[in-house]
Amino acid sequence: PMSNYNLQLLSRDDIEWLRTLRNANRDRFFTSEEITVESQESWFRRATWGDERWVIWDRSTRVGYFSIQAPNAELPIFPSDGRPVRYLSNLLVAEDYRGKGVIQEVRQVLDTYSTVYVGYPQVTNAASLRSCIKMGFINRGLYDHPTYGPMYILWKDK
Repeated sequence: PMSNYNLQLLSRDDIEWLRTLRNANRDRFFTSEEITVESQESWFRRATWGDERWVIWDRSTRVGYFSIQAPNAELPIFPSDGRPVRYLSNLLVAEDYRGKGVIQEVRQVLDTYSTVYVGYPQVTNAASLRSCIKMGFINRGLYDHPTYGPMYILWKDK
């Protein structure tokens, strides 16, 4: 059965919704300060070329967000066989939609590309770790980041 979820690239019309969702879940991120309207606008304007920022929709309701970015040079990645490596970041699902297949929808999108994905949830973020495992990520160990502390190194390869 086809899901009711679909993806659309993040637009200016989405950024206040995303700011509210991010602030409601800020305890799950490396930086937990409250995001202001001004800082959200600035973040939106300075998007890096090639990064993808996706809003997950259920018909006409925004239900989640994730981004796919170039790997962060500060974080470890394992060598690949020449395929692109991308960083899955900022996965958020609205509370009312948790446990309703949104993560599986993201997995279907990731599985369509021949890309290797890496993710770095904090060891204190059990929900993020569970979500990544649902998407097919494999725990490849721990990394003790000098600023953010211990985090899992997760790897998704086809």
